[in-house]
Amino acid sequence: MRFPLTDELRREAEAFALRSACRDCAHCEPSGACAHGWPNEDQSRWPLGAGGARFASFCKEFELR
Repeated sequence: MRFPLTDELRREAEAFALRSACRDCAHCEPSGACAHGWPNEDQSRWPLGAGGARFASFCKEFELR
């Protein structure tokens, strides 16, 4: 799921310690690949907006470790 990366989302992600990157997901394998085979290029960016991203991507199957 993609959402516009707004200043509000950045502030809330920091204030609430939001985690949505693959490295924080229970389905992330040691190799960095998704155990379910989903592409993870967009989800692996952290913090939100790293690399100048204008959108935030969230995986529907994310499970916090």
